[in-house]
Amino acid sequence: MSKGTLAHRIELLEEQLAAALEGNGPNAPQEPLKLPYVTDQTFSHLSTRKSNLTGVVRFLTLGYANKEDSTYLGPSSGLSLAENVNQIVHRGVGTKLLPVHAGQYSDAVRDEDAGAKASPPDDEISSRILDVYFKNMHARLPFLDRSEILELHAERHQPPGKTPEEQFGKFKMFMVYAIGAAILQTTETYNSTPPSDFLLTALCFDPTLRESISVASVEAMVLIVIYNLRTNSNSSVWYMIGLAMRTCVDFGFHRKARYAKLNAHESEKRRRLFWTVYIMERHTACSLGRPFSIAEEEIDAELPSNLDDSIADDEMITQILKGECRTERTPIPTLGRFIASIQLQRIVSEINTRIYRLDKQSSSLISEIAPLMEKLEAFKINVPSLDLQDCDFVYMHWNNSVRILLQPFLSVLHPQDGYIRTCLFASGQMCQIFKTLRQRDSCGHSFLLMNSVFMAGLTMW
Repeated sequence: MSKGTLAHRIELLEEQLAAALEGNGPNAPQEPLKLPYVTDQTFSHLSTRKSNLTGVVRFLTLGYANKEDSTYLGPSSGLSLAENVNQIVHRGVGTKLLPVHAGQYSDAVRDEDAGAKASPPDDEISSRILDVYFKNMHARLPFLDRSEILELHAERHQPPGKTPEEQFGKFKMFMVYAIGAAILQTTETYNSTPPSDFLLTALCFDPTLRESISVASVEAMVLIVIYNLRTNSNSSVWYMIGLAMRTCVDFGFHRKARYAKLNAHESEKRRRLFWTVYIMERHTACSLGRPFSIAEEEIDAELPSNLDDSIADDEMITQILKGECRTERTPIPTLGRFIASIQLQRIVSEINTRIYRLDKQSSSLISEIAPLMEKLEAFKINVPSLDLQDCDFVYMHWNNSVRILLQPFLSVLHPQDGYIRTCLFASGQMCQIFKTLRQRDSCGHSFLLMNSVFMAGLTMW
């Protein structure tokens, strides 16, 4: 709904309210007031609803308590809009998400209604969960602080504190457990606590911080979207990741100047968070055929630096960036795959904008192929040295990008055109590399990646 349409709707509602108030004037006939039967359960439901709306209203007003990050979303912000957003959020990515196996849905709902909570995993299970999370997810999208996650994990058996920050720390930790367990269910034998139980436990912690306008709210939305992408094929992820991107834009994370006043470590963390949201938002929008939340030309934020993401010392980060690191052994960079994924996704976004359009026929866009193919080839040549798994991962998505570029033209090109052979070869390579990653490295996957593999196979068929 556009801002103008929303404002017009508010005006109509105000007129209806004024008319209703006139009808209830002193001379209007009075209806006997009928009170519904109220129970403790009703009060509990109203209290929960009020708590949810409080968080969303805070999301739509002048901002969080932190004045530095305060913001305003426009004159239409208010309770009625909060109702709509609250319904979208809790319907799409709330506490009743589909678990990994559809048959567990009723059990998950019963557990939620009964207030059941999952205990932190033991040392053996937690080691497997964290290993698979850092290997399969953190390497792709390093938006969380690795050191903080390890510290929270070490303190997992301690009772949660009462501050919003401590409650949010517990939420993040159990979301990591949920995501890691969901990946394990698709890559290895896993018979421990179901991912849905970890999710329900995470959502039990105080939502004040994750429902406010803050960096924490963006992290929370990304975690929920990642979980949902691995357990559910519902398109509600587009709403949530779009909201995360618009929140980043509201903070100015898409602009280079926004990072000038931040210290080195905080600047790198914010960049990693923004570009994580960017990759997920673009991939989701392209896969589901939805529009982007922000145009490419409006983004001038620099990419994250290729560092060891466990480094949190500002002075060391500054020295490494200047090439003046004085340690005996320079830390090995860990963000190469992430940075390459961002660069490739920017090319794919340009392909989507220039090729997948409604105002022109595919036959009139054939001239766009060559310059975009040149960009893809240049990217492939300039990809930095990566280890085997990272290289295969990037090359898999590169082949998918070639397919995305050429597939719309298969019906208009001459059967002997070289672009058709290129498209078919790239589709085959996409499927083959995915198979290799699954068999060799137990690589996890989301339904978006499975959709890409399916489309590659369909292209060859």
